[in-house]
Amino acid sequence: MKLRTALLSLAACSISFSSFADVTLNLPQSAELVLVNGVNTEGNAPQILNNGNNQIAFRYNKNYRENGDTHLFRSEVVIMTFSGSDIAYTLQLPNISSAYQAQKFNNHPMMSLLSADGSEIPFKDGLLIKNGIQIGRNFQQEITQYNLSEAPAALPSIVMANEIQPVQLPVSSTKKEEKVDQAYVTKMLNYWYNKADTTTQQHFKASINK
Repeated sequence: MKLRTALLSLAACSISFSSFADVTLNLPQSAELVLVNGVNTEGNAPQILNNGNNQIAFRYNKNYRENGDTHLFRSEVVIMTFSGSDIAYTLQLPNISSAYQAQKFNNHPMMSLLSADGSEIPFKDGLLIKNGIQIGRNFQQEITQYNLSEAPAALPSIVMANEIQPVQLPVSSTKKEEKVDQAYVTKMLNYWYNKADTTTQQHFKASINK
């Protein structure tokens, strides 16, 4: 009980220290969000994100005309991971006017992340691909597996954060406490402690010494 309370306290401290300033991400109309930091998201409204590492997953939807016919391009799910701090960024997608360009984007997405002054911001990207039938995809499960891999745009810290957020302290029953995987709790505790700055670590130590 004491260990879990301390873990939640450390996570809360880490979140509170990083939430004083924000990153704004503006998206084009042709971008359809699927996930933002591991959470299901829809639409293309501007996103307010915490400073630090962030990850979005989206599709590029685009109508184009070729040989007199109108075609709808709906890309694979594109993953973009970047680090931001106290500024507004804009996602810029390339123009697509042919089946060749559409396929080229699906094979290797070309895009830009621009700051307010027009300078390019570095990022890592990848694709969230599922072979076979696409109906009823569990994107949160897919991104969790992706983020635990060695993929270039993987962001393992999102997995840890999403594991901690839904945790609730049990109302009662000591038996339920005994079923907690202590090795897993220890792993998360060590992860967040090593991520925290000196001030946060001091808060954490104080919480478990009470």
